[in-house]
Parts: sequence; structure tokens; C-alpha cells
Amino acid sequence: MYKQFLSKRNIMVFAMIIALGGCTAATSNLNPDLNFYTVPLYLVEYTPKIDAAKYAQFSGKKICLSNIRNDAGNTTNFGYYSKDKRIQYELSNKANTIVMLAQNYFWYAYQKAFLKVGLEASTDCSPKNTPELWIIFQSLNDEELKMKITVLKNRETLYEKDLAVTMPPVEYRSIPGLQKRAYEMIDLTVSAILDDPGLQDMLLK
Repeated sequence: MYKQFLSKRNIMVFAMIIALGGCTAATSNLNPDLNFYTVPLYLVEYTPKIDAAKYAQFSGKKICLSNIRNDAGNTTNFGYYSKDKRIQYELSNKANTIVMLAQNYFWYAYQKAFLKVGLEASTDCSPKNTPELWIIFQSLNDEELKMKITVLKNRETLYEKDLAVTMPPVEYRSIPGLQKRAYEMIDLTVSAILDDPGLQDMLLK
């Protein structure tokens, strides 16, 4: 009876050792930061901080921002992620409202940024010779946006260019800090568009 008890006890101890060993093997290669963040981005809280004086040549100009298309396979319909997939950015107009489609959110954000430098962006492409800008997202996370811009006039494609906007990796994760960083990326994106020499030729001539 005593031997039988010891035998059962030894089996239980052995099983526990195996279980603990398995747990250690499964978790040993995980990043120490195990948190998953959902970061809300609100259109009303995005205030462009682009230096308008740098782009004075665009003041008073008009552009038809006719289309933003999201072809980025690493996004969702209503947001995007960090490179390590542990941060999800959800897009909406303001707090406690329904989420917005990514292309709609960025259309209005870019419109605000263009207006900051005096460039009026709308969906009205009807006036003759109005520069028409198309933007296609090819890849998007919180460290990099790859996109293609196309400029048309009178429905004729005049210029195309692939652009990339990069941000340094996140050093410290907090909701306010991540929001600020995401809004800064919008500024960098619009600056990259306005800085492109080919686009400047199309918009200013």
C-alpha cells in the first residue's frame, strides 16, 4: 500500500515537472512587453503643425483630392497596426463615435494639413486644368507608410511617384505618446507630398 502511494506520488511530481518545463519553453522567447494597446485616433484632435512659411508657394492654390485608396494588406478597413502588431490604431472623427474607414479618415486629415499651408483641397475636379491628386496606400504601420501618388489634369495622368514616409521605432508606449506620434506621421506624409519636385511642377505651373 505504501509503495503504491509513493508510485502515484512520483508520477504526479514527474507530470508537474514536464508541465512546468513545457510552459518555460513556450514563453521564453516572448518580448518582455506583453501588453496589447488599442489607440484611438480622433480627427478633431489632429492639428497640423506643418510650417506654412516653408510652403508659401502653395498659398491660394486649389487641388482636387479625388481619391485615397487603401491597398495596404497590413491594415484593416478601420485602422492599422504597429510593426509588431501589439498596437492597434482605431480611426474615428471624435471620441464616442463610430469608427471611420481608413481612406476617409486620412482624406480629411490631409485636407486639414493642406489647408494649413493655404492649399485648398476638395473633391471638385470639374474646373478645367485643376490638378487632381490620387493617393494609394501600399503598406502602412506606425513606422512606415508606402504610397503611390498620381497627378492628373483634365483626366489625363501627368505624373506618378512612389513615396515612403518613415518614423523611428517607438521607445516608450503610452496612449498619449502614441497618439501624438501618429498625428506627427500625418504631418510628415503631407510634407513628403508637398516636397516632391514633380508634384510641385504639376501643382504650380
